[in-house]
Amino acid sequence: MADLPQKNQPLIAAAALLGTGVLLKTWKPTPLDMPDPKKKRPHLDRGMSRKVRKARDGFAKFALPSNMLNSLGTSLITIGGGLALLRLVDEVVDDKERLF
Repeated sequence: MADLPQKNQPLIAAAALLGTGVLLKTWKPTPLDMPDPKKKRPHLDRGMSRKVRKARDGFAKFALPSNMLNSLGTSLITIGGGLALLRLVDEVVDDKERLF
């Protein structure tokens, strides 16, 4: 029973990471906004090169952040959720079958 606080430390850390991540995602100060991409001349590519460029640009809109704190918040939420999931799965595994 004396081991209980130490056993729950990963869940407490996961909750702190999740809470900080949610806070950072909701608070978006404008000085940390990423600059808008420059408008360039029209693209002259065709065929497969055009498809690859469009796929790259579409992925960039999804993956690249518009605000640095928003990106950091997403990372913290992912890490916190992963830590909580790992700890809960660790609790399900039998002590005799654990690898480490």
